[in-house]
Amino acid sequence: MEIRNVLFATDFSDCAAKAQEAAFDIAERFGAKLHIVHALEVPLPIFEPYAVAVPDRFLAEARKGAGEKLDAVMAAARKRGLDGTSALGEVPAAFAIKERAADIEADLVVVGTEGHTGLRHVFLGSVAEGVVRTAPCSVLTSRGSIDDADGPIVVGTDFSESSGAAIEAACELAETLGRSLHLVHSAPTTPPMVGPYEVAVPMDFHDAVVREAKAKLESVAGECKIRGQVTCEVSPVPAHVAIPEIADKLDSPLVVVGSRGLTGLKHLVLGSVAERTVRHAPCSVWTQRDD
Repeated sequence: MEIRNVLFATDFSDCAAKAQEAAFDIAERFGAKLHIVHALEVPLPIFEPYAVAVPDRFLAEARKGAGEKLDAVMAAARKRGLDGTSALGEVPAAFAIKERAADIEADLVVVGTEGHTGLRHVFLGSVAEGVVRTAPCSVLTSRGSIDDADGPIVVGTDFSESSGAAIEAACELAETLGRSLHLVHSAPTTPPMVGPYEVAVPMDFHDAVVREAKAKLESVAGECKIRGQVTCEVSPVPAHVAIPEIADKLDSPLVVVGSRGLTGLKHLVLGSVAERTVRHAPCSVWTQRDD
């Protein structure tokens, strides 16, 4: 895994300040350039039938203020010996981040997350989840320093190509950070959709699924050549529930998952394990893009 260009997306909030430390740390550890982007989104009323003309003076003042804050973040990066660029976008944040990541050929985007859930998430959405869904590279959604907790790096796997890329990335991160790994596979055997009558799943079927998953996990673990310990766990609950719960239980500093990049109707119906993990994880989440 080569990381030459890190893009840090900031809105200058307390949440972004925590992500800033993670971005600086990753850029230092991998010897990468650090690029900074801020999306200057002009607030407009919802459901207006006509466009709203924003006074030029207001935009000029907003640009000036954002530029000064960007300069301050860049100065802090240079004090740490980091080199890079800063840019001001004027489209919604997820689009600005996607465009800038493509422009600089970013290997990693770092963005903070407040983890909106429930009704607030429905109305406000999440910039972090939007970035995970659209970024052309891997994404670190940060809740703070990746050195804050003492547990292992938790890696979700479904034995697909995308989760294989996530495991490779996790192994390198474990070596770089001096951490152990904990591999997690979700094997829920209860049917996700049932008719008017309950479906009885034979216990021997469940046991066979778990045995097969454990065997595969142990095989994958044996291929993880790191100095730290590699452990495995098969969970009976869905992945987006299992991974955050296990990360919390183990006091993990980082979760690593793969991204399949679902879009359109498939994304609407199935959602994304990566996005839902970002929403619920108690720690930072590294979403590894394998394309």
